Amino acid sequence: MRIRNHIPNLITLLNLVSGSIAIILAFSGEMTLASWFIILAAIFDFLDGMAARLLHAKSDIGAQLDSLADVVSFGLAPSVIMYLLLLQSPGLPGWSAGANKLLPFAALLVVACGAFRLAKFNTDSTQAEGFKGLPIPSTGLFVAALPLILDQYSETGELAKFILNHYTLLAIVIFLSWLMVSNIPMIALKFKNLKWRDNSLQFILIGFALVLFIFFRFSAIPMIILLYIIISLTSLSRKVDHR
Repeated sequence: MRIRNHIPNLITLLNLVSGSIAIILAFSGEMTLASWFIILAAIFDFLDGMAARLLHAKSDIGAQLDSLADVVSFGLAPSVIMYLLLLQSPGLPGWSAGANKLLPFAALLVVACGAFRLAKFNTDSTQAEGFKGLPIPSTGLFVAALPLILDQYSETGELAKFILNHYTLLAIVIFLSWLMVSNIPMIALKFKNLKWRDNSLQFILIGFALVLFIFFRFSAIPMIILLYIIISLTSLSRKVDHR
């Protein structure tokens, strides 16, 4: 094979390495830095697909490698972050306190549902133009935003208390995990061209994302993902109305 055919796979491996570094950093107490490496993994995840299309280097190996990298970077790494956040959560139930803190292990639901979601995607030919269920990178970015928000608003005690509340964290885990394995149609953020008619929803999402990030910085990430879900549902209802 030509060297250029391996370039997308190399970028995918950088995604995998970034996610692995995020896990190591999280267990080392560097949660904020771990979040940055998940974001870096998401950038590599975007670039490998772009490189494969530009270089005409798509392959079955590349598709499988991409899923393996994603389950680490956007499944296991976020699970580790949620696990550690739950460990920090004050007022854990008595049955989960002390040496046998069982409740934080609920965070592993993220990687389990993420892996199942990727397996569904790899075996479902109908997801070529859109997705069924929340894409796993969106879950990874949502979770990665939490330590960044805590760092951004470290002086705002109430927000930190809300995020670190174990009920809040468990609700996030269950919500994101359910969305990943659901059959809810989600739009794909792929541009076939630069025409508004063919990519209006994508342009709207990007426009709102930029505005939200300017005003809210890292707090905008969960908002953007929720907006992505709402726009996808709106798109679905519009299609139903046109039938």
